Amino acid sequence: MRLKDIIADMKSMYGIQIIYSKAHTAIDYALSLTYGMHEETFQLLPSFGYVLEQKNLGTIFDLQYDEDDKFLYFFMPIGASLRGFRKCMRLVIVIDGTHLKGRFRGTMFVATTQDENEQVYPIAFGYGDSENNLLWEWFLDCLKGALCHIDELVFISDRHAIIEVGISKVFPYTTHTICCWHFAENIKKRFHRKDVAEIMDKAARAYIEFKYNRYMEELRNLHQNAYDYVIDAGPHKWSRVHCHWALNPQQRAQIPHYHWSCLSNPHPLYHCSRQR
Repeated sequence: MRLKDIIADMKSMYGIQIIYSKAHTAIDYALSLTYGMHEETFQLLPSFGYVLEQKNLGTIFDLQYDEDDKFLYFFMPIGASLRGFRKCMRLVIVIDGTHLKGRFRGTMFVATTQDENEQVYPIAFGYGDSENNLLWEWFLDCLKGALCHIDELVFISDRHAIIEVGISKVFPYTTHTICCWHFAENIKKRFHRKDVAEIMDKAARAYIEFKYNRYMEELRNLHQNAYDYVIDAGPHKWSRVHCHWALNPQQRAQIPHYHWSCLSNPHPLYHCSRQR
């Protein structure tokens, strides 16, 4: 429930006008009654990880602590997801980090792919205090240990320099490509031109070199700086024609953010199971 809905309900049902902060306090209290306090759930992580490893064989639950023996970050791929990825999925992994807005904040790191039904397939995710070089390298190193060596592996991410450096160090034998959705958004923000981003997207999705060249020529005539920008990014990283991997455009969506949305908003069946 949204905060403005709580304010509206209190006004319509009880004739009481409450402020935003009071509605926020009320929803925090209701969530603590349902799921428990955040401090308590952090204390349960070791037990949760142990049970998960016992019941779902192949699961890896790696908890890291600081010098004061306090929780720092963790990495967790589910065993069933790892087996499914190795046997059934295309060797394409989308990685990204999304900033959490809860009380303890931090960053959630996600590695996902897409199954044949174009559904999000989670591989692994983790948590850290911030998005930096050290943490990205640690997450990717844990992912490498979980997947073992896989030839012809492809990574998709945004153009974050930290991610590019991490992949080049941990997975030097893989192909690293750019998420076209993020790339188009970067172009919109950089040049303030939606039409320029749309032409780049058409060039990226073109299957035939003739069409790619036509769109790129149109882009150069429309905005020379934008043309130079996409060329400097490397067509082999974002163009179907120049990339030896024919990637599905749907795999360039905001999968990690969708994955976090699913985790933060449980399916109604989950609530039903808690009530039984």
